[in-house]
Amino acid sequence: MLTREVGVSGRLCFQVAHRILADANAAEDICQQSLLKAWEHRREIVNENALRAWLLRVVTNECLQSLRRRRTQARVLSQRASPDKAASAFEPGRQAALRESVVLALSELPETTRAVVVLRVMGGRSGNEVKAILGCSAAEVSRRLHEGLDMLRTSMADWSTAGDSAEASGSE
Repeated sequence: MLTREVGVSGRLCFQVAHRILADANAAEDICQQSLLKAWEHRREIVNENALRAWLLRVVTNECLQSLRRRRTQARVLSQRASPDKAASAFEPGRQAALRESVVLALSELPETTRAVVVLRVMGGRSGNEVKAILGCSAAEVSRRLHEGLDMLRTSMADWSTAGDSAEASGSE
């Protein structure tokens, strides 16, 4: 009985996720994660109506978290340069330099701040998950995240400036 309800709810979950994310592949991933969570908690959920509501809540929360993650990643990776300069930063020759600069900038962050940034931005973990992993308060996670991103922006601004001067010297 519960298996049949999961199948029906799975289709509904996909529809909800697809409407929130506007991306079929991401919606499938979210649904799979949510159904996996339902399977892990199958003994706790006995009412079919409770299962459907619980699944939809999980799907919605996962979708919102995914959207927040996308915005954060876009904000961290965006450059203040023109689109042409931003595109040139991702040419194959500069990708390795960018990657090395990010790794170096991360290594310069204080240990806990680095952990928060890596878990939240690169690992896609929620603030509550990071709080539980590191054993600190939500306010501490938020403060460390903003502090770390500010430090990375400063470090990466130096990289961007160096890239701009290299382009200027190469174009002369």
